[in-house]
Amino acid sequence: MSFFSWVADAWEFAKNLIRKVAQFVTALFIHLLSFAKHIVNWFKDPNRLANLRKNKDVIAVALKENLDSNNYNVVNCLYNKATEEVVDISDSALYEAEDLDSKTENAFGDKPMIVLN
Repeated sequence: MSFFSWVADAWEFAKNLIRKVAQFVTALFIHLLSFAKHIVNWFKDPNRLANLRKNKDVIAVALKENLDSNNYNVVNCLYNKATEEVVDISDSALYEAEDLDSKTENAFGDKPMIVLN
């Protein structure tokens, strides 16, 4: 699989996952999405950390989608690599932001998904 093929597959996966999560989770609309405040702190919840520690197939992911409105959708969720499903979609967080702080922009770069280990 070429790098470009992998990127295209990752992008399609990210868009589909964002849509699925958006169907179940109400979006929190914010002006500026802060990497530390909105992304990292969400994953520091004790229940989420316990879920990550007890199952090595579960990873913490944040997915970004650029919207036609020039805003961003960012989804935080726990994802099971073995089953290829979100662990608990009702426990996911969806943010729609007008802008991203520099740490968030740097973390995503030109990728639609980041994995927080």
